Amino acid sequence: MSDNVVNFPYKIKKTVEPVPTVCELAAKQFEDILIVGRRSDGFVSMIKTMKDPAEVLWHLESAKFSIMHGLEEEENDG
Repeated sequence: MSDNVVNFPYKIKKTVEPVPTVCELAAKQFEDILIVGRRSDGFVSMIKTMKDPAEVLWHLESAKFSIMHGLEEEENDG
């Protein structure tokens, strides 16, 4: 019996590095980016390079799916 579940062959990397370091690393690795975080004033904010709202939502839902299914690895997991 087959189903329509697509398994993602990767894990989300998690780090404790400071925000500037993470952004610098992301600039070298990603073509497009979506960053969601808490600002210094406590408000949640988003920065993105994608213009299409549907694409932004797809990435948010993909991230949510990955987190819900435990596809996260610790910084030192190799």
